[in-house]
Amino acid sequence: MIKRININNLGLFRNFQWNVAMQSNPGNNVVELKKENIFYGRNYSGKTTLSRIIRALETKEISPKYINPEFEIILYDNSRIDQSTFRENTLNVRCFNEDFIKENLSFIINPDSEIKPFAILGENSEIETQIESIRNELGDNAEDSKTLKYKELDDLSVLVSTLSTEIITLKRTLDSQLTNKATVSTDSIKQQYLKFGDINYNRTKLQKEIDEVLLPEFVCINVNKEITNLELIKEVQKNDVSHSINFTNIYEQELSVIKIALGQHLLDNNKITELLTNSSLNEWVKKGYDLHSEDKNCSCKFCGNPIPESRWNELDNHFDEQTKKLEDTLNVLKSKIVRELDSVNEIKLANKDLFYMNFHNELSDCSDAFDAQILNYKSDLEYLLSKIDERLLSIHIPITYDYIKTFSQNDFSAINDLYNDIKNRNNEYSNELSEKISKAKKELRLLEVKRFVDTIEYSTQSQNILSKETYYISKETERKELDNYVKLKEKEIIELSRQLNNEEEGARKINEYLQNYFGHQNLELQAVEQEIDSDKKIRFNVVRNGEIAYHLSEGECSIISFCYFMAKLDDIHTAGQKPIILIDDPISSLDSNHIFYIYSLINSELFIKDRFEQIFISTHNLDFLKYLKRLKLTRNQHEYFILNRYHDYSEIALMPNYLKNYITEFNFLFEQIYRCAKAEITTDENHHMYYNFGNNARKFLEALLFYKYPSKIDNQTHNANSKRLLKYFGDDQQAATLTDRVNNELSHLEEIFDRGMNPIEIPELKRVAQFILDKIKEKDEEQFNALLESIGIEEVA
Repeated sequence: MIKRININNLGLFRNFQWNVAMQSNPGNNVVELKKENIFYGRNYSGKTTLSRIIRALETKEISPKYINPEFEIILYDNSRIDQSTFRENTLNVRCFNEDFIKENLSFIINPDSEIKPFAILGENSEIETQIESIRNELGDNAEDSKTLKYKELDDLSVLVSTLSTEIITLKRTLDSQLTNKATVSTDSIKQQYLKFGDINYNRTKLQKEIDEVLLPEFVCINVNKEITNLELIKEVQKNDVSHSINFTNIYEQELSVIKIALGQHLLDNNKITELLTNSSLNEWVKKGYDLHSEDKNCSCKFCGNPIPESRWNELDNHFDEQTKKLEDTLNVLKSKIVRELDSVNEIKLANKDLFYMNFHNELSDCSDAFDAQILNYKSDLEYLLSKIDERLLSIHIPITYDYIKTFSQNDFSAINDLYNDIKNRNNEYSNELSEKISKAKKELRLLEVKRFVDTIEYSTQSQNILSKETYYISKETERKELDNYVKLKEKEIIELSRQLNNEEEGARKINEYLQNYFGHQNLELQAVEQEIDSDKKIRFNVVRNGEIAYHLSEGECSIISFCYFMAKLDDIHTAGQKPIILIDDPISSLDSNHIFYIYSLINSELFIKDRFEQIFISTHNLDFLKYLKRLKLTRNQHEYFILNRYHDYSEIALMPNYLKNYITEFNFLFEQIYRCAKAEITTDENHHMYYNFGNNARKFLEALLFYKYPSKIDNQTHNANSKRLLKYFGDDQQAATLTDRVNNELSHLEEIFDRGMNPIEIPELKRVAQFILDKIKEKDEEQFNALLESIGIEEVA
């Protein structure tokens, strides 16, 4: 059953939370939906929206015109259904609302359309005999008393289930033993990977090696071989040496450029002879020149004397552009040589600890020769660097480079080739050792596997599982064949039952309701068979006096629609079940007599016969609500609710006691006047009360004064209400006139359209409301107190 409904966004509902709206005093307990639920709400208060949420559970559809619908239905088992899961629900729901009428009785809306037929089980003795014969063969399928085929199938199902459980247990036991041996326990093969050689060992690998050791041709190693292998695997295997020498001969690469720079001649014109012959002095003057050249008007920072322009000209000629360019070239070359000297110190052979001992002596000789060549290379670079410094010191004096290098590129290459050969032979030796150790570890591992399978009696366990699986397959095949046969016979019963389905019985059931509950002898439904494209099709026609009735009144439409719904509860899809039922306002355009007949039909067919798991009935009609109070309701399993409309949103609340206990509009109108008079502040929640005050007060006073003064006033009916007001309110002409004006102006905008453009005068309304209460109390205090009691108010004296 449905326990609560939350509606965050659908139709008029916004952020409606059941547990907030349904708190009752005392204790603030949340009132849940019951087995029987009655809803009252005026038109446009949200009754149809609520019915569409429930109907979505039946049709698995909701109108796409609802933008971002969001709702949640909470069941009594606390499972939840929302806008994303309602299509998967399995609730058995039958809903009567305007959507049901449009879908099933489109003839009522469009005379060119039709009424969907439905079938009710009929009678055919020959078919019933066939059905009974099949049922006698199948036996009884009751849970605790199965017989014949059902008993045989049940016994096979139990046996197959037992065998399946036994096989699963045996396999699980064996699998646990294999898993522990492979990876889990401390003595597993994976945990002893240093001994058995596979850190990635797993259950699959163990199974493969079990199959290997069980082969007839498999031979285990003996004890001596086991000891030998255990010693062999202790050898430490080294990683392959991947180190290599990356060397570029910068000396040879830059020598030709350096020779040119060292021997380059500079023009001697306008050079200072004294500086040409003294390199130290030349260097000292150049530093001073660079220091003072930014500001040639400054004094000498050494002696303090001004530097004449002629001296500046001599210095500019001496340190000209060609000289600067040569200096820059030499400095660049010098930087390259210095960097090479720094980097050559990092060029070394791999540490001998990376090599097996067999290669250490050979590697040491190679390393000595390599280091000697590196020293020669460094010596050549250092001499080259000294010549660059010498030319930089005496920039104007060319140098002839005639040095004989000590480094031999051919010798160096030969040493590097020897190193690579040693390295390759070392790595090959590593591979050989690895293969020997790997083979020894595999032999030890297979020995361990063989001992394991012998210990757990693996072959015996496997054979036991295989035997049970063979027996299981045999019985499961037998069970499936019998199950298919039973289902085939059950399908035959369904097919034969369908032949008993009778659409005419559906029409007859509707006519029975029309005649027995509403007395419509001339209006009925007929089931008509038509042939369309060689297919026979049944349709329902609405007939009056033997002719198709095209012009039905709204009341007739309502009666036929509801009788159709009630009869459909006996169709082949619903008969014998107790669905969740929702009935939304079934009394549209009906007079009081027919409203009573609708109530009688609901009470007799649904409540007295207890044909539902849960029911929801909604109405806007107070007369119908009055009759719903008389339903055969289940004690402590029914509840009353009201739907309230506030401007642009609606909410569901518990029905007030005055409405639940005294179902008349007179009580309701009195309660609205009372609340208007006693409201201390105006809020969004009660503002509608003032806007409805004119209508509420007019209708209340019309009822009160007509029963007080039922005779004509001054032999006239025109303006009789105003006359009754004056008579009731006595000599207080001003109060009667004010009351009459408020009632008429606020309940009618005819000829006073501008009144609708102005705000409500709330203080004026409160005074009128209080005046009406005071006058009722004055005229008939006993009646006044009874009205207060009817709305649950007890005034303090």
